[in-house]
Amino acid sequence: MGTPFVSLLEPTRLDAYIRGAPHDEQPATIPKEICDAMEVREAVFVAEQGVPAENEFDADDSRACHWVSYASVNKVVEQEVLDEAGNVVRPRRSSTRSTPIGTIRLVPFPHAPHPKDGGVYWDGVLKEDPAVADAAPNGEKKKKTVGDKESSERMSATKVFAPDRATALHDGREPYVKLGRLAVVKEFRGHRIARLLVTTALAWLRAHPSYFDPSIKEMGLEAIGATSAEDVPKWRGLVCVHSQAAVVGAWEKFGFRVDEEMGTWWEEGIEHKGMFMRLDVGEETPIL
Repeated sequence: MGTPFVSLLEPTRLDAYIRGAPHDEQPATIPKEICDAMEVREAVFVAEQGVPAENEFDADDSRACHWVSYASVNKVVEQEVLDEAGNVVRPRRSSTRSTPIGTIRLVPFPHAPHPKDGGVYWDGVLKEDPAVADAAPNGEKKKKTVGDKESSERMSATKVFAPDRATALHDGREPYVKLGRLAVVKEFRGHRIARLLVTTALAWLRAHPSYFDPSIKEMGLEAIGATSAEDVPKWRGLVCVHSQAAVVGAWEKFGFRVDEEMGTWWEEGIEHKGMFMRLDVGEETPIL
């Protein structure tokens, strides 16, 4: 493997993307970087972890920044052919391709409400909520599904600026960005590709702290949910991760801390925990 490099795709319209279709069967209008990112995500989340292909691409992909890590990989495309005497009649032929080996995405604020502790989510929708369980006739707890309001909020590409429930590391109001979909192809793990992706994304955030701040001129105060310019949301360095429980330790190495009050929930059958960290973007604001 040669020296890996990283490519960035900033937010772009992906209306033509066909959910559930493989990365190499997408329309020609879909950017190459998205197809490459999905190649990695299909290999890791779909093939390895069993996430349904139609659930892997979601509404946040079009408003997110995507980083894709590549490595130059040499593959044999035609084997050597020998005659009966052992002479080479056709030499082996190889080809070098810049192969996508890892990816990560960065989703801007606003976000859907924090997941519910103990909730079971499928395709971004809360299917089972122990907090609102009804008593069944036999005395056991019966899990209750959520209504259409929260489902539509999570599935919509247009999120609403609104207060959230407060947790240990988030006051429920401060804007935060969210890193996620971190994946490295199995054959390339152990080469610090995940570290390269995370540190690249965090460095980009430090260099572009106001990139996702909403524009009053473009959106208007009402759409932003503000009554004056002073109320317009501004990112101040807070970064969130919805981490699979099995890799919490890996995120902790980058400075993220588990938010115990966010609890634990399940997405596509995989246990998750919420984590936060704060980047220094020129203003000292401690985590609450």
